[in-house]
Amino acid sequence: MSHALLQEQNIHQFPPWHLQGEGFILNYWLTPGFIQQAKQFRIAPSPLGRVVQVLLVRYHSSPIGPYDELLILDHPLISKRRLSSIPKIYVSTHESVVHGQHLWGIPKEHAEFEWQEKNQEILCHIQHQNQRMTIRLKKTKSARKFYINSHHIPASMLKIQQAWKGQRFQFSPQFRGHLSKLSQVEWQNINNIFPDFSKAKLLQSFYVPKFNLIFPEAKIATKP
Repeated sequence: MSHALLQEQNIHQFPPWHLQGEGFILNYWLTPGFIQQAKQFRIAPSPLGRVVQVLLVRYHSSPIGPYDELLILDHPLISKRRLSSIPKIYVSTHESVVHGQHLWGIPKEHAEFEWQEKNQEILCHIQHQNQRMTIRLKKTKSARKFYINSHHIPASMLKIQQAWKGQRFQFSPQFRGHLSKLSQVEWQNINNIFPDFSKAKLLQSFYVPKFNLIFPEAKIATKP
């Protein structure tokens, strides 16, 4: 799609995007039963179960200003020969919705985010279409930090592929930052706006106090 057509859709910030912020990486093991129950959220089926990541992010700096984000990063089994994808995502600004959909094929939906923080505990309330859910996170005191860089991760794991309105988008974000372990994650009043990850197995998860992220221009092809 040309820049002129994108600008008609109110797209005014083009890739690459450089973003900074903080976030939470929540790792879960999903059983086949959980995946089946959550099929409305388009998590790819698996006969064995597998790991997915839930990312809760606060972008303090981006080309379209600060915004918050909650998403599922789905990593299908290598044997399925499918790339990673983002099947479900909420963001806190309409600009992020429009840019994400048209530039990367990411199915962003708008939601309201409200944050509360006290000592090591953080509450994030997310409201979408009159439904409200809460994620409660607890950091580890005096946690040791680990450096992470996307260059240390196999390239195949970083490739994301999205299908949106008859087009296929493919891109590989780059990032760097530090991780510290989370000690607790709780999901409350999930309603129907997100899978109930309280029924999945929580693996070691992390808080990222500061990261740098680059979203490159996507390769876009018309779906056959």
